[in-house]
Amino acid sequence: MNYSESELLETFGSVGKNVSVHKTCVIFGGKRIHIGSNVRIDCFSMLSAGEHGITIGDHVHIAVGCYLFGSGGKITIGDFASLSARVSLFTATDDYLFGYMANPTVPDKYKKVTTGDIVLNKHALVACGAVLMPCTLGVAASVAALSFVNENVADFDVVKGCPAVKVTSRRRRILDLEKQLREEEGR
Repeated sequence: MNYSESELLETFGSVGKNVSVHKTCVIFGGKRIHIGSNVRIDCFSMLSAGEHGITIGDHVHIAVGCYLFGSGGKITIGDFASLSARVSLFTATDDYLFGYMANPTVPDKYKKVTTGDIVLNKHALVACGAVLMPCTLGVAASVAALSFVNENVADFDVVKGCPAVKVTSRRRRILDLEKQLREEEGR
């Protein structure tokens, strides 16, 4: 029950080859969403592109029930990145600690909203149930399940916890495997 190729082209700003988006996905600002090739977006996910848009690279998997909230900044998901089930990306958050009000029904002058971009560089992995605020995940950076990330994560670092802290590093072999795959694809 996926969108047809013609439906994808009507819905999104641009779409590569071999793209699979389940019809239960909720799409807001679809023309500001650009999808590369070999991408799969599973059921019950939501992509909400604000004015800065969402860019999804090649060989990306967005698993069931992921939420990409782009109202406050751009979301960029690099090649070979993966979001596991129930991952949430937020580019805006209400700051209510200093007496400000919060929620979309309140006029902006009574709120203090913090915004920023989210960048997942190539091979970044975000495990089940993790929540990301504006930040950058470096090349092959990984976020463990149920973690909360509100700061940048360096290349190849593995983080976990709430807030997330570095626990180990990934091996760089992944770059050799990428090169091999690209050669097989003729790129």
